[in-house]
Amino acid sequence: MSYATPHAHCTFSFVVNKQVYRLAEGEQLSRADFTARSVMPTEPGRTTLLIIPHQPLVLGKVEASLALDYQATQQVFCNGFQSWSESRWYSPAESIPALRRIAKPLMGYYGDYHHRGIPRGRGHLHSWSWTCLENKNAQPAGHLQFWASLCEKQGFTRFEHHLQAGQLVISRDCEGLHIQQPFVALDWLACTGLESACFDQWFACMDLPPARSPTATGWTSWYHYYTHISEKIILDNLKASTNSPLQPDFFQIDDGWQTAVGDWLSARDVFPQGMAPVAEAIRGAGAIPGLWLAPFVADQRAKLPAAHPDWIRQDLRGRPLWAGYSPPWGGRFYALDTTHPGVKNYLAEVFSTVLDGWGFGLLKLDFLYAACLLPTPTHTRGRLMYEAMSHLRELAGDRYLLGCGLPLASGFGLLDYCRIGADIHLSWEHALLRWLRNRERVSTLLALRSVLGRWALDGRAWRNDPDVFLLRENNLALSDTQKTSVLRINTLLGGLLFTSDPIDQYHSAQRAQLDWLQAHKNEPIQQVSQVGPDLYQISTAQGRYRVNLSDKSQQGVPAFSCVQEAGTNNSSKTP
Repeated sequence: MSYATPHAHCTFSFVVNKQVYRLAEGEQLSRADFTARSVMPTEPGRTTLLIIPHQPLVLGKVEASLALDYQATQQVFCNGFQSWSESRWYSPAESIPALRRIAKPLMGYYGDYHHRGIPRGRGHLHSWSWTCLENKNAQPAGHLQFWASLCEKQGFTRFEHHLQAGQLVISRDCEGLHIQQPFVALDWLACTGLESACFDQWFACMDLPPARSPTATGWTSWYHYYTHISEKIILDNLKASTNSPLQPDFFQIDDGWQTAVGDWLSARDVFPQGMAPVAEAIRGAGAIPGLWLAPFVADQRAKLPAAHPDWIRQDLRGRPLWAGYSPPWGGRFYALDTTHPGVKNYLAEVFSTVLDGWGFGLLKLDFLYAACLLPTPTHTRGRLMYEAMSHLRELAGDRYLLGCGLPLASGFGLLDYCRIGADIHLSWEHALLRWLRNRERVSTLLALRSVLGRWALDGRAWRNDPDVFLLRENNLALSDTQKTSVLRINTLLGGLLFTSDPIDQYHSAQRAQLDWLQAHKNEPIQQVSQVGPDLYQISTAQGRYRVNLSDKSQQGVPAFSCVQEAGTNNSSKTP
C-alpha cells in the first residue's frame, strides 16, 4: 500500500456569494467574510478543503482539479449514483450515456440525470463517492490508483475523469447551500495498492462501527409473486421452507401487503388476520420475519398525500414532486419531505408498529433515493440522505435494516445489509429499458456488473445484498448456465443470499446448487479483476473463478458462465 497522492498538482476552485476563488494545495485565503484553507493532511494521502464563514454565505460550485496522466490508463471504475445505478469498469473509449428524453418524465429522478453540470460524451467519465484507475502494466500487478470521499454526510462527492484534458475533477454537490458554520467543502483519500487494501484504508479513515451482520440466507416473495401476494401464499411458502435444504435465516414479505404505498399501518384484505400473526408464524418456523417498506414515498392512490399534502416535497415550481413511475402502484408516486416533523413522527409510528407491535425483525427499505432528489438552502442532497437514514437507524434500534435504492455512502455504518446492484430480470436483459439508456433498469446483466464492481463493500460497510438467485424452471427465462452464474457470483460476493423459488420443489440438480452455496458462502475473497469486456476473475482463498457475462465465448470461458479455473485448490464438489 502506498499513500503517496497519485497526482502531480491540485488546485481548488470555489464560488462564494457568486464570486470565484482559487486556492493552491496547502495554502490559505483570508478575507473579511470568510477564510478558506487547504488543510495539511493528518493522515497519509488525505486532502481537505475547509471554508470558515465570518458571516452568512452562499456557496456555488466547489471543486478540485488534479493533473493526471491517463495515457497508460487501461480502465476506470465508475460508481453509479445509487444502489441500482450501473457501476463497473469502463475503458477510456467508453462514455456514460444520458437517459433518453422520452424517459425523463418517468425515470429522470432514479439516477443522476437531473444533476446539472455532469459532463458526458466520449472522453468523460464520472463516479460518485469513490473511483479508481487501473494502468497498463501496473507494478506491482493488480495495484490501482484510488480516490474516495471522506465526508459524504455533508454532501455527495463526484469524481469526473476528463481523459483527453488529463484532469481528475473532484467536486462537491453543494451549489446554493447557505452556511454559517465551518464547512468541510472537500475531503478525500488518495492511495495506490490492491483494491482490498485501499478499501481497508478508506474505511479506517471514516472510523465507522464494524459491520455486525452475519452472512445470511433468505426467502422473499417478490421475484415469484411480485405484488400478487396473500397470507396463504406466504404461509404456504413458509411451510415449504421448513422441508428445504436452504433453511432461510430471513423470511421476507415484499411489496403488495400494504393497502397502498405510503399507507403503512393497514394491510390488504388478503391478509385477513393482519401482519402480526404472519410474523409470529415465521418466528415459529425458526426464521426472522422481514417486511418491505418504501418509507420516503407515497403513491397517488394512498390516503397519505390527500390527508397531509404538506408532507410532500415540492419541485422547483412549487408542485408536488414525483419521484418516479411504477405500474403496480398505479403510475407516478410522490417523494415525502423527510425534514418535515409530521413525516418524522409518522415514520416513528410506522416503525414502532411494524417492529414492536407486529414483531418483524428485518425491514427492507426501498426507493430510499427519494429523500435526496432536490437540495434545500440549508441541506445538500447528501445531508438530506444521511439525516433521513440516521433517523431510520435510530427508529429501528438493534433490528436488522436492508437498504435498497440509495446512494451507497449514505448508508455506511447505518445499514446491516444493502443492495449493491439493480433488480435482476427474469431474463438476462430488459431490451426496452436498455434502449432508453436507463442505468437503474431491471436487468440481470446490469445487476451482476455492479455486484462484481462493488464487491469490496462486503464486510466493511455492511453485508452485500446482490439480489436473488433463481433456480426454478417455470416463470423464468434464464438458461441453466445463467442461473448457475447468478448463484455462484451472488454466493462468492454477497452476504445476503435470497431466493424467491418454491424451494421445497427443487430436484436433485437444483439441490446440488444449494450444496455449492453452503460450501462457498463464506469463502474469503482476495481480489476481483476485470480482464476484458464483461470478463472477470474472482480470486478466493480456495480457488479462482472466471466469469463471462457476455453472449459469446471469451478466452475459453463459455458465454454467461462462472467457472472454476482448472488446477485451483478447491476440494468441494462442483455441480
